[in-house]
Amino acid sequence: MEPTLDQVRQELADIHTQLLELPTEAFAQRSELRTRQHELRQTSHRLLKKQARHDAETLETAFTRLSFVRDHLVDKRLASASNGDPDIDAVFTDAVNKAIDAGVGTDQIVTRLEEIVAKLRSSS
Repeated sequence: MEPTLDQVRQELADIHTQLLELPTEAFAQRSELRTRQHELRQTSHRLLKKQARHDAETLETAFTRLSFVRDHLVDKRLASASNGDPDIDAVFTDAVNKAIDAGVGTDQIVTRLEEIVAKLRSSS
């Protein structure tokens, strides 16, 4: 079973402590610890890459879901007066649409979508 990132980091910290405590003439022990340290650093790097891929997949899933919710909410808005019934005042339509957006949190959804895009861009 593959160790967790926390386990790898703990073992690296333990090795660091052991290296500091060893006498300078303990060449064989130092060599073994340095070899193990190198292996753990490679494992840590691999685990970090794996975690980053998982995080990116999670963000992409959230982005897709929130985009669908946003599109669904936008579809529920009233058509603007210029596109719809000429008897409906455009100011009234805009006010209703703003109330719909505020009530269902469309602004928060768009903000979260922008945060996800920023995180995905910074991670690649």
